[in-house]
Amino acid sequence: MTRLPLRLTLLAAALATSLPALAANGTMPHGYGIKAQGMGGASIALPQDALAAANNPAGMALVGNRLDLGLAVVMPKPASTFGGTDFDGDGVKAIPIPEFGYNRMLDSRQSVGVSVYGNGVTTKYDTNILGGPGSGKDGAKLMQVIVSPTYAVKLSDTQAVGVSLDLAYQRFRVDGVPDATGQEGQGTETSMGAGFKLGWTGQVSEKVTLGAMYAARMRMGKLDAYRNLLAHNGEFDVPERYGVGIAVRPVEGVVIAADLMRVNWGDIKSLGNALTDAQAGFGWHSQTISRIGASWQATPALQVRGGFSHGTQIVAGKDTTLNYLAPVTPQNHVTAGATWTLPDRSELSVVYARVLGEEVKGTGPSAGVDVRMSQNWIGAAYAWKW
Repeated sequence: MTRLPLRLTLLAAALATSLPALAANGTMPHGYGIKAQGMGGASIALPQDALAAANNPAGMALVGNRLDLGLAVVMPKPASTFGGTDFDGDGVKAIPIPEFGYNRMLDSRQSVGVSVYGNGVTTKYDTNILGGPGSGKDGAKLMQVIVSPTYAVKLSDTQAVGVSLDLAYQRFRVDGVPDATGQEGQGTETSMGAGFKLGWTGQVSEKVTLGAMYAARMRMGKLDAYRNLLAHNGEFDVPERYGVGIAVRPVEGVVIAADLMRVNWGDIKSLGNALTDAQAGFGWHSQTISRIGASWQATPALQVRGGFSHGTQIVAGKDTTLNYLAPVTPQNHVTAGATWTLPDRSELSVVYARVLGEEVKGTGPSAGVDVRMSQNWIGAAYAWKW
């Protein structure tokens, strides 16, 4: 197998995966908040908890006084093939993804709150693949935590707007991969950054609500220890994203919601540069994500949910080589969830998501390198309301 140029680039942005879990949404979860995740991520026009600011800041004006604590666990199964030899990258069997949300109504129209959520990816192989003799086992780990203090206000009984200040912290590590100087084992590097989100939601008829959101690119500090590995001297920003949503209540107790979102991965050089560029990257394409979900109030105390999310493929066949470190190939999530309202008005919510496996086969400069991933995702959250 031909050795790669030493100037490799790394990946990602995705809950503590996602965080998260990668999947239909690259390294972002398919939605923020256990309730939204149960509906395939559909949330821009349907705020359901104090994680609403992660999806659309305007929704915080509509969820009332509440505190939400949640934890999801992602079980990824990444793998790659080099020249016909299969490598298993699931050395990390489970990735925890915590979430937190708090919202307080200042009066009947205004609210202040904070949503805390994350992105990320972890891949760990049981051997060295690309390094020379004495290299460590290949792997990569990214964790991003985003804190979004938010102000939202109802402009009328049917319209609301909101704004969030997004404050981000990330930890990044690559093992077993030499940089442009032939060095590896740089350890864990951290950086911080900031951005903002804007949102609107409006009820346009008795049964239809619309929403729109925009999240600016978060400019993160350079990962200095990886300036010879990541393009643009260690750049690793959180990408710009924007989207629109709709929620329809066709009959009492039933809600159908859908979102269309764009995530501009390709604008970040360390992610968007092609393998053959002077500063190699993952060759990720910007992505369009569509998601749809439904909920049904089965009893006064029980609400059940289901959903589906699809994202266009971000990994190109000609750029699969570096993506073995973060094989974010899945495009489709299938989800289910439920919420029980307890006698004291507190809530217990659960979610299960199956991230369907997807393989991208290498072509051109990446011929012979195939990458793939699937995931299982379970989570639960408890909420206090007053």
